Amino acid sequence: MNAGVVIVAIGRELVNGRTLDTNSRSLARSCTMLGLRVTGIHVIDDVASDIVKTMRSALATRPLLIITTGGLGPTADDMTLASVARAVKRTIVKNRRAVAMLERRYTQLYRKGLLHTKGWNEGRIKMAMLPARATPLRNPAGTAPAALLKQGPTTIVCLPGVPAEALAIFDDSVTAWIRRHGPRNVWYERSLKTGSYDESVLRDQLDRVSAAFPDVYIKSSPAGFLKEKSLEVFFTSTGSSKAQVVRRVKGAMDLLRRLMRAGS
Repeated sequence: MNAGVVIVAIGRELVNGRTLDTNSRSLARSCTMLGLRVTGIHVIDDVASDIVKTMRSALATRPLLIITTGGLGPTADDMTLASVARAVKRTIVKNRRAVAMLERRYTQLYRKGLLHTKGWNEGRIKMAMLPARATPLRNPAGTAPAALLKQGPTTIVCLPGVPAEALAIFDDSVTAWIRRHGPRNVWYERSLKTGSYDESVLRDQLDRVSAAFPDVYIKSSPAGFLKEKSLEVFFTSTGSSKAQVVRRVKGAMDLLRRLMRAGS
């Protein structure tokens, strides 16, 4: 097992360009800031065979965590949970805790006058169907519960596709899970505006800094070629203590400043 995270964003609206996949960006940033390393992001159609293939491929890399978004709703194109169950060779079952969550949520919405009915229908029952032995996660911003299941060394978390719901569940449940089960890493990042507009001019200097500080990931980020003095360099490090990663990053930044002043 590695301490990596794989994100799988599911939905035809994502692959045909109708909807921007903001979930992957937000989740990747949150996981990174919690000390994990995102090793891959997959954006795929809501086709069962595609979901199964992608999940099995991700599981083969033995990551700490796989996060899916999308496809937990009541309609026929919401097929993530059934496909994840198939990928890990489990049945899909009505989860009693998910039923209770949905019942409470729909009753609350009905009493607030936001729904006309509070009973069960086929679509609402579908949202309570989870892979066997999965744990439902409370959805504080919507109705469909998320699902968490363990498969070998990997934990799979299935989140809704609506960004407000996905991020609310991540903050409410997944962050705590990562802090309990993830590596005790500290992530630290700072940036330096170089006053340059040409990456090629700084290439040798950046190579020298990278060689001197191999535990610092250095990435130059131009706003556009020849845009006036737009080149910004980001320095990122992850380690077991904050003092350690801060020292690395500051050392790398100081060295680049000295090299730029010297013009070498």
